[in-house]
Amino acid sequence: MKPRRRVALLMDIHTAYDHGVARGILRYAREAGNWRLFGQGWTLAQVRDPKTWNGDGIITRVHEPGEVPPLLAPGVPVVDVCRTTPHPRIHSAANDDEATGRLAGEHFLAAGHRRFAYCGAPEGTWSQRRWRGFAESVGIPEARMLSFQRPRAWWHKAGPAPLPLKQWVKRLERPIAILAGDDAIGVKLTQACADLGIRVPDEVAIVGVDNEEVLCELAMPALSSIPCDTERMGYEAARLLDDLMKQGMKAVREARHVAVPPLPLVVRGSSDSFATKDEAVLAALRLIHQSDHAIHVPQVVAVSGLSRRSLELRFRKELDRTILDEISRTRLDRACRLLTTTDLPVAKVALKLGFSSPQRFHAVFRAKLGMSASDFRTRNRRQE
Repeated sequence: MKPRRRVALLMDIHTAYDHGVARGILRYAREAGNWRLFGQGWTLAQVRDPKTWNGDGIITRVHEPGEVPPLLAPGVPVVDVCRTTPHPRIHSAANDDEATGRLAGEHFLAAGHRRFAYCGAPEGTWSQRRWRGFAESVGIPEARMLSFQRPRAWWHKAGPAPLPLKQWVKRLERPIAILAGDDAIGVKLTQACADLGIRVPDEVAIVGVDNEEVLCELAMPALSSIPCDTERMGYEAARLLDDLMKQGMKAVREARHVAVPPLPLVVRGSSDSFATKDEAVLAALRLIHQSDHAIHVPQVVAVSGLSRRSLELRFRKELDRTILDEISRTRLDRACRLLTTTDLPVAKVALKLGFSSPQRFHAVFRAKLGMSASDFRTRNRRQE
């Protein structure tokens, strides 16, 4: 018989992010069968004081260094699901922030952008990691990338876009693509552009992080965003804690970290554009992206008014990929949207997008995204 595990869940459960993490923890706890959860909410047995809590492990969100000593006082393993302030004695299972930055960079490069900037928070290691991954993906040294940094509280303060942000945006050479460290930052950027009469996404393309859906949809235009796989983060945090509890504190000498890859970027109006002035390439891109049925290379060539060879050469020059590459990439993006915004069966999604068979669709989807189409649909809908 498994020994009973008393686990403290010391985090708020108010936002969509929190709910996703909690779902993952609860799923693991049910599978383990020997966990009892304690916490700070009315639904859990109360932990009055972490310093004197008599349990086996803690899952938490550490926002600042001052929160660490009380968490370590009970002498049990602690797993952080935020990793904002890494600590040598605190383990973590959190979003892979560098991969998140790279995902944004790949999205912007695919649209033909050649100028890039970052907006974030200097006190958050999550922000610095996203900046690092973004700079790496677009081939610009981090220290040389244009950036605008303010404390997280500054970005999240209610009200219009602050004057310093508008002054910075106004000075940018355009068109430019900007990664916002989180969705609140992205919304402030869209406000600043609107106040200045700068067109989003044609002059400034913006991508946020977290995919807080209501916040993203309230932006003008709606904000593209990268979702964190919060449910998997919670599940991996619980699994890591279980392993640490089995080994005992003395057997674990270094803090462990599980980096959970983000989910695919959700494209909305703030980044849905192409940074090219080549009219033939633009015509081809519009057909590929605006058609609601399967598109093939000859149709794309026909609308451009060029020969296939000429269009291929200009495609490679502008976007560094082939026409077929763009069709395949767009078809996969459309599949992601259909899976998360409709109830179409997976087999009908495959048929609608022109795949030769559902089996072929499943193979391509898993190869590109590392999960099945059904898993992708479930995770994204739970994230919302």
